[in-house]
Amino acid sequence: MIGDILLHLPLYNYTSFLDSFGPVREELESLDILIANQESIPAGAEFGLSGYPNFASPSHIVGDLKEVGVDLISMANNHTLDQKEAGVLSAINHMKSYNMPYVGAYESLEDRKTDRIIQVDNIDFGFLSYTYGTNSHETPEGKDYLVNLINSKQIAEDIRALKQKVDIVVVSMHWGTEYEIKPNDNQKQLAKMIADAGADIIFGHHPHVIQPYEVITTSSGHQAHVFYSLGNFFSAQKMENTDVGGIGKLEILKKSINGKEVLSIENPSFVSTAVVKGEPFTVNLLVNVEKQIGKTDKWVQQHVFGE
Repeated sequence: MIGDILLHLPLYNYTSFLDSFGPVREELESLDILIANQESIPAGAEFGLSGYPNFASPSHIVGDLKEVGVDLISMANNHTLDQKEAGVLSAINHMKSYNMPYVGAYESLEDRKTDRIIQVDNIDFGFLSYTYGTNSHETPEGKDYLVNLINSKQIAEDIRALKQKVDIVVVSMHWGTEYEIKPNDNQKQLAKMIADAGADIIFGHHPHVIQPYEVITTSSGHQAHVFYSLGNFFSAQKMENTDVGGIGKLEILKKSINGKEVLSIENPSFVSTAVVKGEPFTVNLLVNVEKQIGKTDKWVQQHVFGE
């Protein structure tokens, strides 16, 4: 998964994002499944393109993400309702027009009840997505399906139900404290609950900066892999560390041992990236722009993995 995509000024005026993603395109395309957190709602130009605090992003961000290898967009975040119900429905229509799967925001109860499952090499992956809130925007009465809010009981139920249908459950969580480089107690508690419910992988976002990776082992021996925050992937934010993000990666293996199929999750890695504010803004492998950014890949790896 890649982290936050926030189209502030001047980004929302770009007619194409392919040049911006060009330096990391090969890395993105190399992955079998890639999720993105499209944080600024791609409601489309019909809503009047805008940045913070109430985003309305161009719809072609969806198509461009698809072209560079994104397979699923997480839509549950604090900006999902920036353009109210109409914005969510418009964004989902744009997702459909680009044939882009989405999770975390829905057009109907039936849509919410439809499992998000992707199969690769006979391994079934199920996806869920939740956010801590939607800023000051209230969900219309009777339409809670529009965006998945964090509710421990509901999340546990969703995970258990999905777990019966897939090999691997991946949960995308919009949580934490902005600009804090360590997870807070709430994130830790939620991660433990999600692991206890049976999820295998948790990808976190919202802080806009990188937070560490951890393996949680439950009392039953089940393990869940957690990237607490992937940082920003593409934004124009100016706060410290917000130019650095990355791709959280895991390898899933299905082996046959004594005639029994066994799944394992191995080789966690983090490909560090950085936004260079040029014409246009570009997402680069951090190792290639360390001097411009003032941060090193070595620092990122130590921060994420404690090595």
